[in-house]
Amino acid sequence: MPFFSADEVEPDHSVNMHALLLDSLEDQIAVIDSSGTIVYVNRAWSAFGTENGLASGAFGAGTNYLDVCNFSSNRGDRLANVAMDGLKEVLEGRRATYYFEYPCHSPTEKRWFMMRVTALQDPAKNLFVISHHNITQRKLAEETAEHLSLHDPLTGLANRRYLDQLLGNEWRRNSRSRMPVSFIMFDLDHFKDYNDDLGHPAGDQCLVKVARFLNTFSRRPGDLALRYGGEEFGLFLVNTGLEQAHAIAESVRMGIHDLSILYSGTKRMTVSAGVASVVPDNDHEYGLLIKEADSALYRSKQAGRNQTISATPAAE
Repeated sequence: MPFFSADEVEPDHSVNMHALLLDSLEDQIAVIDSSGTIVYVNRAWSAFGTENGLASGAFGAGTNYLDVCNFSSNRGDRLANVAMDGLKEVLEGRRATYYFEYPCHSPTEKRWFMMRVTALQDPAKNLFVISHHNITQRKLAEETAEHLSLHDPLTGLANRRYLDQLLGNEWRRNSRSRMPVSFIMFDLDHFKDYNDDLGHPAGDQCLVKVARFLNTFSRRPGDLALRYGGEEFGLFLVNTGLEQAHAIAESVRMGIHDLSILYSGTKRMTVSAGVASVVPDNDHEYGLLIKEADSALYRSKQAGRNQTISATPAAE
């Protein structure tokens, strides 16, 4: 099939071919003038508006795109305000091109788009092109990769990397409110014996059962149950002092005992726990909280396992 340049097409067919070309694209494309008024939209632009319940007069030719952005901004859409500021910079010649990635979720699916604004390559007409490209698949892949990097693949609980991120945020927030935070570190007792007796697949199932039970104690925003590593688990609790955290640790310990995870005939899986609590401030690193809980856990195991020991009040 031969290819033609725009100059080789008859003038009366050139505009039609350009329109057909733009209508064949999945990207939503509009052309606006320097005031923001839409002078052209392609089929994908019109279809998107129709599919999302917008009247044609709200997004088609003759509509002022800046007014649409401003309307959304006034209704509390912060991203619309960001997009409008970038668009104005291109219209006013302060930048050549503007890119902006934004979510546009529907009631039935997650969606993301990338907005691109640039001047039309015809200075005499002083027109600008806005395109919206669907980047949902890339964003979903990024979300999946991010989730995998922050969660344990076996149990589905958060991992230590997630804990580090959460602690940084909660430490700053609670240092302002002067509310205590607590961390409980758990270690399954004699887990090697369990694996040796029943095999590693059974050991994995044991870890999953413990994880599911521990996760029931992470109910509030800011709380976090995690697999710390191997047979070690953790529970981070916001707005929780040492006495309350100790009681929660005891509930977890007794609950795991009552799961009746048996091996070697009549032996029962149990857990040791170490508890620490502190009121965050700028003079202490949150690593201190983890260190104190780990030290308390060590004392718990040294004292005979299947018990809860808290750090001294000086750790608060």
